[in-house]
Amino acid sequence: MHKNYNLLSLDPMYSPLHEYIAEIIAKNKYAVTSCWAKKIYLPTYKFILASKLIRNCEGIVTDKVISKIKGMCTYHQAYAKKVEKRKLNDDELNYMARFYLALKEFIISKKINFVIMHNDTRWYHAIAVMICKELEIKFLITEQGLIRPNTTVIDNNGVNATANLRLIERVVESNSNKEYLPRHTHDSYVSMLFFLIFLSIFTCERMFKSKGLLRYMHNQYGLKKYKKLFVRRINKKRKNGDKIYNNSALLILQLQSDSQFLMYSVFESNQELINKIQKKCFLLGCKLAVKKHPLDELDYELNDGSYFVSGEITALSEQAKIVITINSSAIMSVIKTKVPLYIIGESMFIIEKG
Repeated sequence: MHKNYNLLSLDPMYSPLHEYIAEIIAKNKYAVTSCWAKKIYLPTYKFILASKLIRNCEGIVTDKVISKIKGMCTYHQAYAKKVEKRKLNDDELNYMARFYLALKEFIISKKINFVIMHNDTRWYHAIAVMICKELEIKFLITEQGLIRPNTTVIDNNGVNATANLRLIERVVESNSNKEYLPRHTHDSYVSMLFFLIFLSIFTCERMFKSKGLLRYMHNQYGLKKYKKLFVRRINKKRKNGDKIYNNSALLILQLQSDSQFLMYSVFESNQELINKIQKKCFLLGCKLAVKKHPLDELDYELNDGSYFVSGEITALSEQAKIVITINSSAIMSVIKTKVPLYIIGESMFIIEKG
């Protein structure tokens, strides 16, 4: 393949994937990232911080640009609306508008004709997608794959509910193919080592209040969260799952801070979702089994007809009358069963049959 592209990467996956793509298609490669720590995943790119672009922005923020920022659908805006119960303030809008102006000028000046980024729900990535559409530039969005930890999704439209991806039988079949043993996965020890280096550098940037850090980042990379993930990784032994009572629906919860919940559902909290499902179950005369996300540390109130369960999703689903969930990769474990599945909110798993 000819290397015809001036490639721009924004924040990459926590892997060398963007480097591999650059090796195939790029004659020049640039990176605009939210922090210095992301540099470890883009070692051969010409590197500049998004915060520096914003500081050096010479463009004029007009009402038209502010209107574009207000019209975006991003994780930051959804979090402000649902969790903080507010609209974006003038400082936020101005900061994002300056990034829009600066990034657009950067893309034009460097003659960028291909852009790649990890997840399009981050506000700075949503701005990049907007610019690509305005300038008719090709772009790709990467995301951890549905069949985790073994795959990666590369999509030319978006991820989650906006993805072009449509389920087909062979995707489901490959998920149950026991002979498929990848050499490297998202949670391999090599990946964890590099992520630990990234996390250490980022923690230093945050501790010393580096001016290089982009404001309003989607993730503060708290050490407590990743310590828990690491403990789960090294303790691979699965405990026996709970039994589900007869005549029970299974509700699989998503983290209420996840973009799937904030951006693609009408609910503002898991408790609100639980309350509504419990009322439906009461009317239908069935019980409700609730499975929390492994990283969910919140407490929820259940009525007398509901109870918490733990265990492997496929095994739990096979015991239920129906499974209910918000768009999640957990759905891949459910659709291997014959149990009816009800998906809440916008989802790439909702397919119109022609």
